[in-house]
Amino acid sequence: MTLYMLRLNPDLRRANAWGAAQRLAPPGADSGYLWHALLTAAFGDLAPKPWRLVEPPRAAAHLLAYARADAAALAERAALYADPAVAAALGVDTLAAKRMPDVFRAGQKLGFDVRLRPVVRSSFRLDGSGRAGRDQRIEIDAALHASLLARESDAQAPRADAETIYKTWLAQRLATGGARAEEACMKLLWRRRSALVRRDAARRIAVHGRKGGGPDVALSGVLEVAEPQAFANMLAQGVGRHRAFGFGMILLRPV
Repeated sequence: MTLYMLRLNPDLRRANAWGAAQRLAPPGADSGYLWHALLTAAFGDLAPKPWRLVEPPRAAAHLLAYARADAAALAERAALYADPAVAAALGVDTLAAKRMPDVFRAGQKLGFDVRLRPVVRSSFRLDGSGRAGRDQRIEIDAALHASLLARESDAQAPRADAETIYKTWLAQRLATGGARAEEACMKLLWRRRSALVRRDAARRIAVHGRKGGGPDVALSGVLEVAEPQAFANMLAQGVGRHRAFGFGMILLRPV
């Protein structure tokens, strides 16, 4: 498997204008669906995933992504089929790419940071009074789920520490993906909530998580490659849910 890391320097004004025209950017929602739609409109089935929009405080925003296709194939696809407004919004003419390593070494240590949507599928819900009940399986904040589980057996149980829960959640998924990471050495870069735009069963645009949104977390740390092939697969696929909408891309750093 060959994997490429891409960088695009998009035009945020053009992107937002295109999203507004397409009714893809409802007020108060995260912009993940907008960028997903732009990438798909430009590159079709070659569209990179996972990806992440990086917005430094004193620099221009840029979009990073992993893709199976190289820069030449992506540029050719966009040149043939992309709407000029889409190409301009994404900055297709700024596309840069590098080939990722074909092989990682067992025992290799790598710094990382990753933006996550730490959720689990659960049958818990909260009714209007705030009491836990049972309902159909829904997507729920991993920290809230841990608190509900604790309170099910002990009504006076303290609320679970969200940061600890998120670190454990990530460590478990890294382990499944062939890497080890010490939770105690992870650092919380941010913790916030965001509402996501998705299409519903009828293919209509809808905002999920209007009531405060869902967890939007970034963590950094150091991992050790345990199973090289599994780790390479995880890097290409991303971690957790909503990888098509800006979550789950593992960015590697020097240790």
